[in-house]
Amino acid sequence: ANYRINAPVDLAAGNNFSTMLGTDGTVVQYRVITSLGVAGSISGTDLQGINGHLVGNYVLGANIDASATVAWNDNGDGTYAGFAPIGPDATHFFAGILDGLGHTINGVFIDRPSTSGVGPFGYVGNTAEIRNIGLTSVNLTGASYVGGLVGYNNGGSISNSYATGQVAGGSVYVGGLVGVNKGSISNSYATAMVAGNDLGTGGLAG
Repeated sequence: ANYRINAPVDLAAGNNFSTMLGTDGTVVQYRVITSLGVAGSISGTDLQGINGHLVGNYVLGANIDASATVAWNDNGDGTYAGFAPIGPDATHFFAGILDGLGHTINGVFIDRPSTSGVGPFGYVGNTAEIRNIGLTSVNLTGASYVGGLVGYNNGGSISNSYATGQVAGGSVYVGGLVGVNKGSISNSYATAMVAGNDLGTGGLAG
C-alpha cells in the first residue's frame, strides 16, 4: 500500500498534512515546507532548517527556488560554500521522511571540495525515506560521496525522484543521483553531468 504523485500537491506551510494507511492505521504528521530559508538555518520550518531537526517528517508544499545558495557561506576569498547538506556527517544524518509531493528544488549550489558527503542531502540513515521530488539544475562539488540528491545513502529508501545539473567529486564515489548507495533506489533517474577523479563514478550512483 502506497501512493504515487502524478502532479504537484500545493499546501500552505505549517503542521497541516498527515497520512494514514487504512481506516485504523497510524496517523503520520508532517511539517509542510514551502521556503528555502537562510544560510545556517536550523529552524526545522524551511529547507535549510531541516538540519536542526534531522528526525522529522517533511513534505514540500511548493516548488523551492534555491538559486540564492550561490552566494551563501562566504569563504572569505571570493568563493562561497553554498547550501549546507542536510545531514552534514556520518553522526548527524537525516533519519526522517522528505516527500516532495511532486515538487522541485531548483538551483542548489554547493562548493565544498574538501568535504565528503555532499548533496542536498549529505548523509542519510537507514530509517530515512526520500520520495516524489526533483532536484533540478544542481551545481555540486565535493570530495568523496557526492550525489545530485544524496551523498551517502546508508540504508535509506529513495523513490520517484530525479536530479539534473552537474555533480563533481575530487575523489571516490560520485553519482548523478547518489554518491554511495547502501539502501534502495526505485523509479528514479538522473541526467546530471557527472565528473569524478577516482573509482566509483556513475551516472546514477557512484
